[in-house]
Amino acid sequence: MGKASRRKRERRGNAQARASALTLIPRARLPGGWRGTDFSGQVVYRFFKDAEHADAMASGKIWISTLETCRQYENPLQGDPEEATQKYNSGHAIGGSGDRDFKLIAARSGIHIGDGCSNISISNCTSMHRVLDAYVLCTTSHFDPDKLGDVFGLHCVEVTHPHEFFRLMSLELAKLHKVREAAYGSVIYSEREYKGLEDPPGPIGFVKPPDKYQDQREVRFLWTVDEVLRLQPFLLDVPNAATLCRRLSPQRHLP
Repeated sequence: MGKASRRKRERRGNAQARASALTLIPRARLPGGWRGTDFSGQVVYRFFKDAEHADAMASGKIWISTLETCRQYENPLQGDPEEATQKYNSGHAIGGSGDRDFKLIAARSGIHIGDGCSNISISNCTSMHRVLDAYVLCTTSHFDPDKLGDVFGLHCVEVTHPHEFFRLMSLELAKLHKVREAAYGSVIYSEREYKGLEDPPGPIGFVKPPDKYQDQREVRFLWTVDEVLRLQPFLLDVPNAATLCRRLSPQRHLP
């Protein structure tokens, strides 16, 4: 097998691995039939500094934050000013409208290649992709108060069946906002930059640098909505989710 064929297989494998980490709900499916990857059998945890906030979530009243709020936190282990941002660099490429790889590089760089074009050069073009704002709920796949307590607090809520939990939240949120997309999955810990024909590091909004954040093992719930200019964190009432939420003692340690 040649090097080019191996690289293509590796790219396909990496793309499949990234796709399996994310469950996506298009808006048209929110009211009715939901399809996606079922994470049943897994559990996620949400840590709080205040006991009353944990108690509220255990009763089905769930505090929803925003990406922009997360960008503003002063604590560098909690805040991330580059949330939901990715940077692309074209490198150097020569081609035309009949070259699919070249057209992909051009499109990623924000350049449209029309029909009948040839011998075009693109060199070191950079583009930024950013989700302006969205609603977000951050949880973790591991109960680890020793590592997470100082940053997020020791009061914890265990969420069973995150798949169903996410579905219930999405349906309630769709009653209040025009939800464009709803997604949840494990955060991918990788640099947010890519170039040339490299695959993107992961779905935008689900990639964070590994150096500071990897130990958090985040599982993220994200909703993009039509109204992005004035999003504010708020308390979402999801009564049916209460049966999926269980309050844990700060002293409890799981194996």
